[in-house]
Amino acid sequence: MSKVVVLGLDGFNPDLVDRWRDDLPNLSALMRDGAYGRIRSTVPPITPQAWTCAQCGKNPGQYGFWDFTYRSDFSYGEPNLINSQGVKVATLYKILPRRGKRAAIINVPVTFPPPRIPNGYSISSFMTPDVEGQFTQPAELKQEITELVGEYIIDASTPELNFRKMDKDAVLKRIYDMDTQRFKILKHFIKTKNCDYIFCVVMGTDRMPHLFYRYFDEKHVRYTPDSKYNTALHDHYVFCDQNLGEVRALLDEDTALVLHSDHSVQRLDGRVCLNDWLVEEGYMKLKEPITELTPLRKAVDKIDWANTMAFATGYTGQLYLNVKGREAQGAVDPADYDKVLDELRERLLAVTSPEGKKLDTTVFKRDDIHHGKYAQFGPDLFVFFDDCRWNIDEQLGHDSLYSYDTTKGPDDGGHGPEGFFAMAGPGVPQLGELKNFSLVDVAPTVLRLMGEKIPEDMEGRPLTEG
Repeated sequence: MSKVVVLGLDGFNPDLVDRWRDDLPNLSALMRDGAYGRIRSTVPPITPQAWTCAQCGKNPGQYGFWDFTYRSDFSYGEPNLINSQGVKVATLYKILPRRGKRAAIINVPVTFPPPRIPNGYSISSFMTPDVEGQFTQPAELKQEITELVGEYIIDASTPELNFRKMDKDAVLKRIYDMDTQRFKILKHFIKTKNCDYIFCVVMGTDRMPHLFYRYFDEKHVRYTPDSKYNTALHDHYVFCDQNLGEVRALLDEDTALVLHSDHSVQRLDGRVCLNDWLVEEGYMKLKEPITELTPLRKAVDKIDWANTMAFATGYTGQLYLNVKGREAQGAVDPADYDKVLDELRERLLAVTSPEGKKLDTTVFKRDDIHHGKYAQFGPDLFVFFDDCRWNIDEQLGHDSLYSYDTTKGPDDGGHGPEGFFAMAGPGVPQLGELKNFSLVDVAPTVLRLMGEKIPEDMEGRPLTEG
């Protein structure tokens, strides 16, 4: 029976792997020795729900969140902030200990507060408020980590400042320091913890393209040539590849390595101000004009809900209908539910760039892609403008239907719908490039590699079968 190490590279982009593969010898060897390919993310491709999907093998309707915030009833907006206690589904770090396996999770999103893993270990992720409190289980692991790497760096952001607003040189150093810690902890666990399953997520591969995409991509709307940051993203991919080689060299002949991302981070061309668009199209009515940029959660009292048919949340196109008998002041007759969704879909597909260029847009109805106990509380419609190269700004009060930066700060990249996947080691056939698979396939693949029975309610399939 094999052991498995899973290395998560958040936002790792298959297009950039193709572009820089000659400079990534360790990743190329992993691909050559086993199987690899583009892995479809969740809809929408957002960090918390995507990593959770990969760990449980189920669609988001089974666990009930689609973003960092979610609703558990039919509120206007998404009033709840996701945390580990909201993961109401069996993940690998819950399943494997029940079967007598020792499991460890390192920096996995949606693991704060750090879950207790019987006979195992957890170190919580970038959603941890600070390092003063408890971010490990067992509690004494915190001292061991501090002695190993120094003060634990939770994220590229600090408690005072989002990473997008930080000085470029300072945040670049912080990302490398942070990721160096993650790789060092992972190597330490491989060498000393005798785990059957280790899952470690590196976040710098997400933070870097949000900050440095404009410096190398000539198609970027903010392309900045001849900058000292021209190779910053490339160099970070090389750094990760070097660490991948060191990790793989530590693995014994009974341990398989799975590497994957949750989505990509790709070039961002702009944002559609979706709630302002709903106002202009007549689907949202305001009590009075909103002239200052206002997030939806702060605009709830300014919206005429009784005459509003739809509202949007998040940065990736999540739309809710305001349905009679469901929402408190519903305006859409349940009999017209699909009719309104179809009408919205057609109008969304007609949205162009500011220059009038047609966008390659996809619109999904929730009931076509999500199912399960919690699906009813999710968005009714999802939209990917131009294959997610146009994201969303949910704020009301723009003077245009288009924007770029958000309150979080300037941003070079947005989440793309496909991530990267590769695996090699015992139990992995030399299959080469895989096609048509998604994040729900990761958990059953890990279980198959470990010789464990796959729960019948997992929706994915083991990728060892090609």
